[in-house]
Order: sequence, then C-alpha cells, then structure tokens
Amino acid sequence: MKKVFNLENLIYLTIFALPAYLLRFKFSVGMVGIPTNMLDGLIVACVAGGVIFHSREIGYMAFFKKHKPIIFSVGLILFGTVTSVLINKNYAVGFGIIKSWFLLPILFALVVGLVIGEKKVKNVLVVYFLSAFSVALVSLVSYSFGGATYDGRLQGIFNSPNYLAMYLAPAIFIGQGLFLEVGRKKRVLLLLLSFIILFALYLTYSYACWLSIVGAFFLAWFLEKKLSWKKGLALLALMGILFFLQTDKSKLLDLVTRSSRSSFSSRIMIWQSAEKVLENSWVWGIGAGNFQEKYLEYQKHFSPYLEWAVPHPHNLYLALWLYGGIFGLVGFLALVFFWFSALFRSQKNPSLRFIGLGIMLYILLHGLVDTTYLKNDLAVLFWLLFALL
Repeated sequence: MKKVFNLENLIYLTIFALPAYLLRFKFSVGMVGIPTNMLDGLIVACVAGGVIFHSREIGYMAFFKKHKPIIFSVGLILFGTVTSVLINKNYAVGFGIIKSWFLLPILFALVVGLVIGEKKVKNVLVVYFLSAFSVALVSLVSYSFGGATYDGRLQGIFNSPNYLAMYLAPAIFIGQGLFLEVGRKKRVLLLLLSFIILFALYLTYSYACWLSIVGAFFLAWFLEKKLSWKKGLALLALMGILFFLQTDKSKLLDLVTRSSRSSFSSRIMIWQSAEKVLENSWVWGIGAGNFQEKYLEYQKHFSPYLEWAVPHPHNLYLALWLYGGIFGLVGFLALVFFWFSALFRSQKNPSLRFIGLGIMLYILLHGLVDTTYLKNDLAVLFWLLFALL
C-alpha cells in the first residue's frame, strides 16, 4: 500500500508541476546530449512506477477490447506524426515533439487511470486548480513589480500572455464544477482562489480565451440541459463589461477597426500561409516542428508578413494536419468524437461531466485561433480528460 500511496503522490506532484517543462536541461548518453525537461522526467518516473508496481493488474485484452475506437484513433495520430517526421527528415525536433506532446502524455494518462480510482478523480482536478492558482499568484506578484509585456499584458512564467491564459482557463471550469460539491466554508475559499485566477486571466487580455470560455460555458450548460436565460444573460453581461473596460486599449481598437496591423490580421496571414503549405503537403504534412521553416519559405507567395517568428499556425486543426498529415487530423477528430460519446455514456457525476465538457469545449473553441494542445502542459491536461472522465 505504501508503494501505491507514493506513486499516487508523485502523480499529484507531476500534475501540480505541469509548467516544469520550462525547466530544460540535457543528459548525456555517450557523446550525445539529449535535451529534455523537468516535466518529462517526472512523467517518466510515474510511468516507471506504474510498470513496476501495477503492470500485473492490467487486463490487456479487456482493455483493448473496451477502448478499441480510442486506441484506433490514437494509432492514427501516432502513425501520421511519425510518418510525417520520417518523410520530412526532421528527426531530432520531430521525434522530440512526439515524445513530449504525444507519447509521454498518453503513457502518463494510462498510469493515472490505473492508479487513481474513481473516488479520487476530484483530487486530480483540485491539484490542477491549485497549480493554476499558484501560477496566477506568482504571475500577479511579478506583474506588481513591472513584469508585463511591452503592451502591458500579463504573461507570468510563460513565454506569452496567451500561454498563461490557456493554462489558467481550465481551472475556471474546475472551480465552477466543484463549487456545489463543497461545504460553505470551502466555497468561500474556492471563490477567493477563483477570483485571483480570473484576475490574472483578465490581465492577459487574451480576447480569444475570454470568448472561448464563455462559448464553452454556453455549450456545456446546453448539453447538460442547464442553460437558463439568467445564466446566458449573466455571461453576456460579463463579456460586455470586459470589453467595455478595453475600449481605450489599442489591441481592441485595432481589432474593431480591422487594422492591417492587428493580431487578427496577422493570424489571417498565418492561416493563408498554412493553407498554401497544405496544398503540397495535405497527405503527409510537413513534420512536427517544421512550420517556422515552411512559413518563411512560402513568404514569396504573399505580401510582407506582419509576423516572422511563427513556430505554430495559430490554429489547432491546421497544426495537427501539418504535423501529422491527414491521418493525424482524422485521428484527432475521431478521438474527440469518441470521447464525447464515452463521457455521456459512462460519466454519471454531473459535476465531473460538466468540468470535462467545459474544458474540452474550451480547447476545441480556442483551438480555432490558437494551438491549445501543442504545449507540454496542455497536452498532458488533454489526455488526463480521457483517463479521468
């Protein structure tokens, strides 16, 4: 029992420390230095613990039979991404991405599903919520000391305000889902922590994130048959207030006036470039991690770019298509379809179902204008939705 308990705690630590992928280092194998990061190390430790202490508990045949559609979808994704890397010969970067964004998160989710029982699913969600709160608090402290981008946006420990927003957003749904599950005193604490997360989220000025959260709430309530005019009006009022507070911000003014220099205009140019790349690579893609090079290569087909450093195409679906070819994209879409089907069929707890719906819908909606999966921490969160819900 002690071994199980220790592994369980290691899992909680790993989830709390998801931003630890930012702590990068190399370890040597002979004369070769292999780049990795702290999060990968924690996941490997969890997977090793799962193999050592729990592998005998797995009924492999029953597992594959029960989850055949999801396993088939995962197989398509891995086949597409691996084949794309091999064809495009970007081995080091491509396989590094597959390792950290696909293989390790999938294995970690399997271990979590094996070790964390149904009664402890909420523990995992609480740990993520506390992680998001800690990131928000640290970010706000840095903001009070002048730690903001040149245009006054909060980015905290991440490389951009959008990355911070994408990490905090799932915690909003966790806080809302758990609110009715706890007692009065814990509700007060939950509201306080949620307010701090929301305040940090507001200071990112990530409009796409705000809209995606509201859209996900609407859809989750609708699917749960709990959408009322009061809830709808409250969300619309909230969005109205948020954007009213932005009326003097150049970011919103550029967007409303459709300025040729706005972030949305830049995204349109990036999407057009990605579509042009896909014309010649729609079957096998360009290989994970190759977009920056291809993006610059295809500049000759367009007027001068508004942005030159663009590692991803700012669209989850275009990114999956480019990195995994048509097989990777179809596999991902099938995977999401089977997830929704399984959630409504098997998850009876309304709070957990709402949390799962909210987070997945948010990922898919925000994914229309950003890559809400292609990051180590977000990839782990995505696969945790399969393991827990």
